[in-house]
Amino acid sequence: MPEAVRTVVVGAGTMGVRVALRCARSGIETSLVARDLDRARNALREAAAEVEDAPAAEAVRVTTALDAVAHASVVYEAIPEALGRKQTLLAEIEAFVGDEVPLVSGTSSFFPDALGFDLEFPQRVFVAHFVHPVTLVALAEIVEPADPDPSARATFEAWIAAAGLRPLRLATPLPGFIVNRLQFALLREALHIVERGGATAAEVDAVMRFGLGPRWTATGPIESIALGGKGTFADVARAVVPSLDARPDVPLLGLDEGRPAEAGPDRAPALRARLRAYQAAAEIAASRER
Repeated sequence: MPEAVRTVVVGAGTMGVRVALRCARSGIETSLVARDLDRARNALREAAAEVEDAPAAEAVRVTTALDAVAHASVVYEAIPEALGRKQTLLAEIEAFVGDEVPLVSGTSSFFPDALGFDLEFPQRVFVAHFVHPVTLVALAEIVEPADPDPSARATFEAWIAAAGLRPLRLATPLPGFIVNRLQFALLREALHIVERGGATAAEVDAVMRFGLGPRWTATGPIESIALGGKGTFADVARAVVPSLDARPDVPLLGLDEGRPAEAGPDRAPALRARLRAYQAAAEIAASRER
């Protein structure tokens, strides 16, 4: 029940705001701990506008007081990807909450045992990595501690269910988990193609939007092998894979000169609107299959 998973989100950045908003839209009592109240409230309103749900933003209580976590059933940290900062924050939170309250991190870089290294009760630290924007994408990559507390786990699972998220439990976590490993492998090659002059950024994006994207939505990349046949895929792989980019960094990423215009922050609202329209169509198609 939503009442059983009162949530406090700590960190009012891009992800934290949307996690709080998703919880509020799911009927969960939600608070957001932020350093700047006005900025956080404005960010909530902007995120709510993306999903056309202005009342949800007003349902989130915003505070600067970390001790707000004292009344939480679940605490979700959404601060930048720095292990030391996350460990320090979780230790500060632990001082306010009960021993069985799950402390959940949105990281895609660190595992629960590292996050909870300095805690008295590290067995209640979980990872729930969401796909941005979490207000629209319902997947959650889940990583549990080595020996999870049963009560904390039950509350954590109830929270995931109450928020309408589809859990993907990672039995053997790899750095970056699954979403980011796939995303950056593809992004590296996409920008490599642009760097080599093989296509423009818009053309590469078009290949994904109108070619691979629709196919992978229906089948996924591994299941797609059945469409072309394993032998054909193997032949093409032998010809193509040796020429793929294998550098340890991503070309063009973070560089102003030559960076694809489509990647600029000013494009984000339009891209989220497009994603919202796609999600609505996908939900209709999925309902017809059931």
